[in-house]
Amino acid sequence: MGNTILHVAAHYGRAHFAAEVLKITPALLWHQSKKNETVLHIAANEGHIEVVHLLLSIEEHYKEKLMRITYENGDTALHKAVRSRHQDVARLLVKEDPEFEFPSNKAQETPLYLAAESDLREALVEILNSCKQPTSSAGPLNRTPLHAAVIQEHPDCARLLMQWNKSLCEEPDAGNSLHFAALLGVKEVVSDMLGWKKSLAYLPAGSENDWTTATHIAAAAGKVDVLHELLNHCPDCWEMLDSNGRNALHEAILYSQANVVSYLLKPTKWDKLIEDPDNDGNTPLHLLASSNFWGYVPLELKDHPRAKKMSYDKENKTPSDVAMSCTEWTADKDRIAPSLYHNFFISVAQLG
Repeated sequence: MGNTILHVAAHYGRAHFAAEVLKITPALLWHQSKKNETVLHIAANEGHIEVVHLLLSIEEHYKEKLMRITYENGDTALHKAVRSRHQDVARLLVKEDPEFEFPSNKAQETPLYLAAESDLREALVEILNSCKQPTSSAGPLNRTPLHAAVIQEHPDCARLLMQWNKSLCEEPDAGNSLHFAALLGVKEVVSDMLGWKKSLAYLPAGSENDWTTATHIAAAAGKVDVLHELLNHCPDCWEMLDSNGRNALHEAILYSQANVVSYLLKPTKWDKLIEDPDNDGNTPLHLLASSNFWGYVPLELKDHPRAKKMSYDKENKTPSDVAMSCTEWTADKDRIAPSLYHNFFISVAQLG
């Protein structure tokens, strides 16, 4: 079956006309299109709150049933309102059916998840305050609403969700929400999470044999502000190693994050980072020598008194040996910009 005249009236927000149609043919209220779309779905999707009010008042005793009908993708009218960013309609729908937990659609999205993802704070607050049991079950890719808020960098929504259910901070995806906040540089969320539970900083992200930590993630992403928050709340997390035996300085060099290198090496309390070998015996200097970071060697690293330029990796190579071996790929050096080629050899010389 296709759309009726009532569907059309709902689409264009003609509340008065819709009321007249329903007086003549009230059964149209329950009519669904080929995609299981009701008149309420359409009105909610278009944000026509007067039409929504009307539809919910026609059959007062059955309004919950009407609101719980799902579209072909599993969306309820509330899903539609939130997805289309109509917060006034969303708040009305929540108030009209507070007993409903508003489960996920076929894509595993709950209205709560969509509100967090879209930074719809008013709708989020209404769902959290009005629904007796709003579901926070895992959404797409096994992510919670808190994951969604953090990934989209919505700190206010993240804070609301943490206040509602702090255990969401510990729910893993490929990592917990702290790991995503560290990656994206959402400092306020990092501070809030660690203020609640410092041990989150020590939880790994990844698989059993290939994992990292929030400290490594922040260092690799160049998020100095986040790194500062982590070290301020958990002063010993600078010592943490990932599954490859690497510290935060290793990661900063691997990802050419000069600002992180400078930050980690300015205070003497983290000096030990510069001489620590990873599982392959590589110190941060070894990684520097083999990386594309050679165009700029941070002074804090090059001139550091604890930089062991004669340290050996598992192949018995010093950082200088590693740097020289990397010149093999320059056989066709005419294709390389002369300035970069010159800088490379200056950097090799600086490593001793």
